[in-house]
Amino acid sequence: MGSVHYFSPEHAKGGYTDAKSDLYSLGVVMYEMATGKLPFDAESPVSVALKHIQEDPVPPIEVNPMVSRGLNDIILKAMEKSTATRYQTASEMLTDISIALSKPTTGISQRPSSSVQAGETQVIPTLTDEEIQNSVPNVRTRQSTGSRSAYVPPKPVKEEASDVEDLDKKDKNKNNKKKVIIVCSIVAILIVGLVFGYFIRKIIKSTKEDEIEIPAIVGMSIDEVRQKYEPLGYTINQTSSEYNSEYEEGKIITQDPQQGTKTTSKIISVTVSKGTKLVRVTNQEGKDIKVAKYELENTLGFIVEQEDKVSDTVAKGIIISQDYKDVDRPYGSVIKVVVSSGDGKESVVVPNVIGKTASDAKKTLEDLKLKVEIDYGEDSTKSNGIVLNQSYSQNYVLKEGDLIKITVNRRVVEKTLTVTGIPEGTEKNNITVRVSIDGGALNNTTFAYDEEKNALSFTVNGYEKLSYEVLVNGSVIKSGDEPF
Repeated sequence: MGSVHYFSPEHAKGGYTDAKSDLYSLGVVMYEMATGKLPFDAESPVSVALKHIQEDPVPPIEVNPMVSRGLNDIILKAMEKSTATRYQTASEMLTDISIALSKPTTGISQRPSSSVQAGETQVIPTLTDEEIQNSVPNVRTRQSTGSRSAYVPPKPVKEEASDVEDLDKKDKNKNNKKKVIIVCSIVAILIVGLVFGYFIRKIIKSTKEDEIEIPAIVGMSIDEVRQKYEPLGYTINQTSSEYNSEYEEGKIITQDPQQGTKTTSKIISVTVSKGTKLVRVTNQEGKDIKVAKYELENTLGFIVEQEDKVSDTVAKGIIISQDYKDVDRPYGSVIKVVVSSGDGKESVVVPNVIGKTASDAKKTLEDLKLKVEIDYGEDSTKSNGIVLNQSYSQNYVLKEGDLIKITVNRRVVEKTLTVTGIPEGTEKNNITVRVSIDGGALNNTTFAYDEEKNALSFTVNGYEKLSYEVLVNGSVIKSGDEPF
């Protein structure tokens, strides 16, 4: 009989089948190839057969959007319930396939359908006595009286009148028998149709009466479900088991058919939880975040949450710490890692400060948030206080807070300073002169005193600036700053 999943509707009815029935089965095969699914499926062969008779298939393009419009139309035309609207020949179907290959996005145009449905009850025309008489060969001549051949009279034969009458009666009896046979055939066809319809309705009715509603068993333990439902005639098949963090070990994760499904079968397939899968968390501290994420996520199955943190000691992109390491954690759980974003300092392009005064150079560099350290050198061709050199050349890139050294010119200069306005009559022993060289401490120094001019003078060596104080009897009477 073949598989019920590939039956044509007329095959399922037990009716007349021909090449168009094979084209329907080919349509089912093409449907399965294009979608990965059968067009009709159910718990029992009877239910599948009824679907072939009663239901239209879901268009393949709705099951698999990759199916072209042309292929979709070809499959649906091959699976028409009526043989009159189905493909009539394989050549006709092959023509449409060629069109669909060249123009896949174009639908297949419909051809005029056949006027006769295979297996349909057809009206047989009623024959008149004359038509029946003409269709029956003459017993005596062996020719139909309706034949176009000319009638050739037989040679004269002496016949008894009774013989002629008997032959006429036989002809009438045969005609009457033909009428009876035709009528009986029509009646028989009607009876078969009524009986078949009766049994189909009975099957449909009994199927609906036997349908049950599948209970909800997801979340229950497999043992509990079997104890509860197997005494009621259910068969609980555990088809697989897998790790699951939502359901405890032994709990049902999925069921097929789904809860609420109406069916005649009491077989339920289930997937059972193996509980939470534990995985060892490896220590990723000191590793690059890209390498660590690949190992934690792709290899071990965790989810990595990253927090960036400024660090002066750990290079950018390196993991500083993680919340779990060298312990077992549930598969798919979150692992938090702290990643260095570097020292957080902005880059600084070093300017050229050579030739500037030490104070100007220092201000320029400090405005860029660099630390400045001053060294001294001596160049007799340059003025005191001028920058002779810098530790990082122009356009070198540093970070904010980095140290840069500048070398400032510092050659010794001798300077003699004369101070006038000393009170008259002041004795030299009562005078004190204190000097500060280039910002250093004030220290006493020797001096020459001219009592007649009420003036004194002193000579010192320095680089940039001289500060002094003149005291008489411990009180400052003169002070000032002088450059070298």
